[in-house]
Parts: sequence; structure tokens; C-alpha cells
Amino acid sequence: MKTKDRISWIALAVGLLIAGTAWATLQIADAVTETSLGKAPHQAGDVHLDPLKKGEVLAADRWPYACALVDQKDVEAILPDAEEVREEPPLHVYAPSIKEFAADPAWKRSDSADYGRCEYSMELPGETFAATRVWVRVDAVADPELIAGYYEDVTRSGDSKRFGADACANDGGLDDSWTCRKGSLMFTVGGQTTATFEGRMDSAPFVWRDDVGPEFVRAVTAKVS
Repeated sequence: MKTKDRISWIALAVGLLIAGTAWATLQIADAVTETSLGKAPHQAGDVHLDPLKKGEVLAADRWPYACALVDQKDVEAILPDAEEVREEPPLHVYAPSIKEFAADPAWKRSDSADYGRCEYSMELPGETFAATRVWVRVDAVADPELIAGYYEDVTRSGDSKRFGADACANDGGLDDSWTCRKGSLMFTVGGQTTATFEGRMDSAPFVWRDDVGPEFVRAVTAKVS
């Protein structure tokens, strides 16, 4: 074979290899399964908190059930493609111990809540196991003035009204949780996923922080009255 012919064959082979690689890359990209993001349902007033007197703290054994703040209907509305949604066993939560709260005699009756944290596991499109989780935790229930002060102590953040809350804060970066307060309730919502979301270019942790988590915050704030 002449040198010129050999070069032509090599060029053709290289061209075919490049074309094949590009085609395979497109096929892989097309095969990525995306999941959709819904909206928090508006279940107004589903969680009623009795008014508290100035300086009063609600004993932790009287806190609302965390799974009432985010229930399975909320999960299915916000993550409509979720499969095998499972409510995990409730987790024990110890109440915060700060001087303002300790000043209330009611605080000493109980400093822990048996159902203060609720978590759901599920599988989203593109995941091969239940890699997605969402959780909500009750942090405190007290006179709104006390809650506002405690919130600032914990989050080191001022009032930033969003997602239907009186204030919400996130540490930024890869922090997947939002700590918020509304009225006499302070709570935290968090979670994780490996799924790819429709129309979002960011990686899963950032989409969860910026888009998914806030919907679960809205689910809580819509219920609290």
C-alpha cells in the first residue's frame, strides 16, 4: 500500500472513531433520567400551636409530631416521581438548653421529644436504590420573642423572610438544610439526593439546597397556625 493511501485509511479510521465516540456520548447523555420537581401543597392550618404567654416555653413532650409538619402527601407533591416512599422510625430529639428557655419552669418537666424528627426515604428516577431522603426536625416551641432570639443565636442570622417563614437561614456551600422559624415554632428541614432534576444544570446538592429544600419549608409554614 502506498504511503498516501495508508495516510488516507488512517485518517478515515480516526474520523470514524471520533464520530463513534461522539455518538456514544450523545446516547449516554440521552439516557440520563431526569426527575421533576413539584410544588408544596397548601394545607393551611393543619398544625395548630396554642398561643404561648410572654416568656413561656412549651415542654418538649408537647411538641407537634414532626411527621405532621411534612407528611407523605407533601413528599409526593414536591417529588411526584418518587417511588417506594417510606417513613422511617421517628427519632428522639433533645430540646435546646439556653438560659432564656431554662428560666421557664415548664421547660424542666421534659427536655426531649420522642417524635421530634421525621425522615422519609425514597427512590427517584435514575437512582438504583432509595438514595433520596428528606427530614424535618422540631428545634423549639416557645413564645415568638424567645424563638426569634434563639434563632439568631443558633443561625447567626438576622430576619430573612422567605418560603412563608418569619426567617430562614442556610449556611451556604453544600449545607443541605434550612433552619427557619414561624411564630412560636423553630424547625429545620434537610435532605439529600443523587437525582438529576429537569431544567436544572447544577449538581444534586445545590438543586436540593436551592430548590427542593425550600419547597419542604413552604410545606411546613403553610400548615403552622
